[in-house]
Amino acid sequence: MGSGVATTASADTFDPNPDPNAAPSTRPAAGPEIEVRAGARPVSGKKPSAGPAWKQVDEGLGTWSVNTRKVQLRNTVTDADGDKSTLTFEVWTVDSGGKPKTKVKIEDNEYGVKVSGYVNSGSAATVSVDPKWLNPNVDYVFHTSAYDGSLYETSWSPWARLRIELPVDLALPAPVYDAPNPGFTTAPNSKQTKPLASGGVTRSTYKAQKQCGPTDKDGRQVCIAATPAKPAESRSTRDVGWCENGAMGAYADRFKECDTRPVTYYLGPDDDPIAKAEFNFTRTLRLDGPDSFTETLTINGVKIPDDFDGGISLSAFNGHLCQGSCKPIEPQGGDWTATPTWRPGDTHTASLTTKYTWDASAADMTYRYKPDVKIEGQVHSPGMEQKVDYQWSKGYWKDNPDLDQIRCDTLTTHTATGCVFVNSAPTYVFNAKKHPQAAAHAWLIQTMLPNHAGSESYGKPLYYMGNSDQNTTNRGRICPKRWAAANGDASALDDANDALNCDEFAFASSYNSGGMKKSEGGLNEAVPTGSTTGDPDGSACVQSFAKKHETKIHLYNIDNGKVPTFNEVCGRSSISGNQNQQSMGGNFNNFMKQMRIIDKDAYWLNTRMTGNCAATDAFGKPVNPVICTMTAK
Repeated sequence: MGSGVATTASADTFDPNPDPNAAPSTRPAAGPEIEVRAGARPVSGKKPSAGPAWKQVDEGLGTWSVNTRKVQLRNTVTDADGDKSTLTFEVWTVDSGGKPKTKVKIEDNEYGVKVSGYVNSGSAATVSVDPKWLNPNVDYVFHTSAYDGSLYETSWSPWARLRIELPVDLALPAPVYDAPNPGFTTAPNSKQTKPLASGGVTRSTYKAQKQCGPTDKDGRQVCIAATPAKPAESRSTRDVGWCENGAMGAYADRFKECDTRPVTYYLGPDDDPIAKAEFNFTRTLRLDGPDSFTETLTINGVKIPDDFDGGISLSAFNGHLCQGSCKPIEPQGGDWTATPTWRPGDTHTASLTTKYTWDASAADMTYRYKPDVKIEGQVHSPGMEQKVDYQWSKGYWKDNPDLDQIRCDTLTTHTATGCVFVNSAPTYVFNAKKHPQAAAHAWLIQTMLPNHAGSESYGKPLYYMGNSDQNTTNRGRICPKRWAAANGDASALDDANDALNCDEFAFASSYNSGGMKKSEGGLNEAVPTGSTTGDPDGSACVQSFAKKHETKIHLYNIDNGKVPTFNEVCGRSSISGNQNQQSMGGNFNNFMKQMRIIDKDAYWLNTRMTGNCAATDAFGKPVNPVICTMTAK
């Protein structure tokens, strides 16, 4: 029982280890108990709850799963006299057995408890706990005691369990400040990834066509055809020597393309050939000079039957084509590495190299080329001599007919002239060890949002947007001034010289930016639901911030009353300015120059982050809530 006299004590006398079951009147946070007051004591409800979202999980324990750090605690209270009453809420950590272990402050007072206002008998009393007191992914229990202004109930309510599980909680590795930047990658792929709304040199048809010589007086002729199947997509083609491993199909990285196809010579008539000779043709294009590139044609005999006893002689002299200022330097007869004639049973290999030049004299120009080659064939058979040509452009693979399209430029932003295979997208690689905050944010948005910006595995490239004014506009819409400072936490900073930055993903310098309107060419404009202006706004993005918790920096979603649905099109996060700016900056500029990136070019982003997540779907993708311990490669 209380003494009838209120006591005053400073908050620093808080005791974290009182008897959790001692009578509520032993710690009278709501006020003193008055002994002379007669009447019924108020009573707490039997089912305290926590929210939002006011949802219980793990059926056996009945834990209240809270999706925000702005926790609300609630319970009903009744008083037989009809008096209004308050509820005192007390929170504890739990031991391994789920029993109360240590009392946790949820208010800066002597008892560390939160007291509700007075409510009518039979009503619910609710308190809001400041985010600074309770941490995500920690199991707590709480209970309540009622007070009607004179009397406390004699015991506490039943314990209820709660756990804060934010929609986003990524535990990051510590930065490794001397981690070297990884190199950029331009891995060969059988799939072409074209620039946004690209044009350029094209062919009228790509379907493999049988190419035939004339019919002689006996109705015989020689036909030749490539019969390509769909190229394998195995990453084994990315091994060293990918162009020389004999894999059928066309593969290209940014500076080299290799096309290997089975080619068959048919001894006719066309509709009922009596014999066929089989070859593998490989054309390799290397963009190896400031104003030139090189083609190597390699022919390997696979099966030459006796019907071709006179042999098959091949030539590519005066058969090369290009466009505009691009000119082939035709090889001479002795330039084959071995005889270009194959007789029955012969399986040797012969190669021929041709150089193409292009005019790089005019500054700030771009050109598109699609070189072609005609391979002349002379078939020698008893009683028959026939010539038949094979045009490379009539045998392209169905799924990547423009993989060999070359773009050359003399742009001063690239410091030197040169060429790339424009339909092969390179990969920008984050230094995740040095910049884990920026890399984790990009990983979150790339992994969880349906547009998967920059993900090669999902086939969703980023497209570079080179207009600096539009870049500024995009960023201003997603990351207005002072947003990062107002929504971030200084514990995420690297040092005293660091400052909070707004990190936007997808990048403001991309057509994927949430800040770029569709009318401006944007692919993913982030217009808030109910917007009256129709303008993109960062409030429509997944919003997060970095904060230190215990020994690790975490990336949490921002508690602004909006829980991520992960149907958004963009993300913005308040993180370390050092990590945000240095994750791109000069390193990205080097990537741009080396890979000869220009406006609308496609590229991939490798965040070099992986997550060990609390829950994943059947495909290994994290599910909501995204609670992961991150590892930087």
